[in-house]
This record gives sequence, structure tokens and C-alpha cells, in this order.
Amino acid sequence: MKKNFKLSTNAYGQYTVLQFFHVKYNTHFSIIPDLGGAINNFYVNGKQILVGANNLDEIKNHTIKAFGGAQLFPFPNRIKNGKFKIGIKDYQLPINETMLNNSLHGLIYNKSFKVVLVDENKGVIKLRYEYKRDDDGYPFHVQIENSYQLTKNALIIKTSLENKGDTTIPVGHGWHPYFKSTLNIDKSNLQIFSNEYFELNRQFIPTGNKIKDNTFLKVHQIGTTKFDHCYKIEPSNGLIAKLISPQKDLTISLLAKGYSYLQIYIPPNRDCIALEPQTALPDTFNNKIGCIELSPDEPHHFIFEIHVD
Repeated sequence: MKKNFKLSTNAYGQYTVLQFFHVKYNTHFSIIPDLGGAINNFYVNGKQILVGANNLDEIKNHTIKAFGGAQLFPFPNRIKNGKFKIGIKDYQLPINETMLNNSLHGLIYNKSFKVVLVDENKGVIKLRYEYKRDDDGYPFHVQIENSYQLTKNALIIKTSLENKGDTTIPVGHGWHPYFKSTLNIDKSNLQIFSNEYFELNRQFIPTGNKIKDNTFLKVHQIGTTKFDHCYKIEPSNGLIAKLISPQKDLTISLLAKGYSYLQIYIPPNRDCIALEPQTALPDTFNNKIGCIELSPDEPHHFIFEIHVD
């Protein structure tokens, strides 16, 4: 029986990149199991949707340095000074954002995930990682499983987190993809299903204040807008955001289940935009906003979908 999808494997230095092709359409995506199951390239009908790495230098500069496509666990975004408390016990996470003295983007972005399933009929790859008290700042045991499914015009990512310990623990999750709808993102159009974002201090930690902004509730050109904001999302039938090309011949729709926040960032060169679904607000272990209390043997499930029309 002829398969609908085809898997290929590329090695960039010490990193293995898995690429899945749709046999009938010029659609494909790739992931990097060796870097926390990062989402890499995604093309639909030959059009680039996600910024990815195609060689070792790009892996170093985009995937590692810029966290391109990174999976964020056990917290998305930042923890202030890397410190948090459970009960009366203090924990210290590693500081990897030294200029601001924060712990940034979790603890698994450089971990090697195991491939547990490749289905070339259904277009599915499954990865798994056992986080076994890897860091003293988060000394817990959590099983992480990701399922990546390709269709002719979509990438569907399902994630489950299962607490393998014997006490309830705080967790958060997110993704850090960079989207490409045109050479200059300023001319693209954006819609966000939210009318407010959270004010941040100079350490990029929420102050507790919310800023009302209706600009992108309806489709609106990005223009010179500077983004490094976290929005509380009110999904419309699962839809959390849309990115539309200047010619309006390409619409990227983001759908989510279990992700109630969306971090949006445009880098200084403004050639792409990061649309990052998150379960929680930055500094969630301290402010508790969106923080999930994960009980033993009660998995939490999340879905993130990228559809292209």
C-alpha cells in the first residue's frame, strides 16, 4: 500500500532533523528531537510558514540562540531572578538571561527527545522525554509526550504532561515559533483574539497592570507596531490569532486548546513574528496566573494547530 507521507532524516553536526513530506502536496515540516522537540521548518504548497534552520550555523543562531521553535517547559517565558517557592521551600532555577537575571524559556530546549512513533500513513511523529529531576531548581519527574501531525495544509501538535512523582507540582508549557508571511512583516496583517495585554517592567516581568488595546481585535496591518507583549486570549472556536500576507493570498490561522495566553514578539530586523501560545503568564510560578497544579497520574493535554489557507 502506497504511503501518504515520507520521512527523511538530515544531520547538521550533532543534531538530527526529522522532516515529514506529504506525498500529494508540496507540504512538509521538520522537527529537531535533539533540541527539545523544537518545531523547525513548515511549508505549505511550497510557501514558507515558519522560520527554521537548514544548516548547523542556522541551528546555532536561530534554534539555540533565538529559541526558534523551542518547546517551553516547565514554564513559558521567564521566572524572575529564577526564584520561586513551594510551601516554605525555596527553589533556584538556572539564570540563562544574564542581562535581566531571569530564568528564560524553561529547562528542556536542549534536551534529546526519543522518537516513539513514526506513522507514514497518518503523517504522525511522536516524541517522548522523561524529565527526571534534571535540574536542582525543578527537582521533579514529569513525562512529556508530543504528537506532530501533518495534513495537506496544517500542522497539529498535541502535548501531554504527566506527573510521575508523588506530590502536586507547578507546571507551564508553551511553544516559540517564528512565522514568515512576507519578506517584511510590517506589511502583513494581524488579528488577535484579545483586547488587552499585560504591562511588563524593565525585567520583562508582569507588573499586575493590564493595558487595553483593541487595535488587533479586527484584522489590522502590523505597520511599525513594536511587540513584546503577552495577551490573555479569548478564543473564537479555538482560534487565537491570524496572520495574513500583504497580498491577502496567504492566511495563517492559529488554534489552541489549553493555551490561554499568547506572547507576541517582533525581532529588531522585523523579518518575522513570534506568535507563542502559552498556558501561563511570565513569572507564573510566582504570580500563579495560569499556573497548572499538576497532580500525580493526572495528565494535562494541550493542542496547538497551524492552519494555512
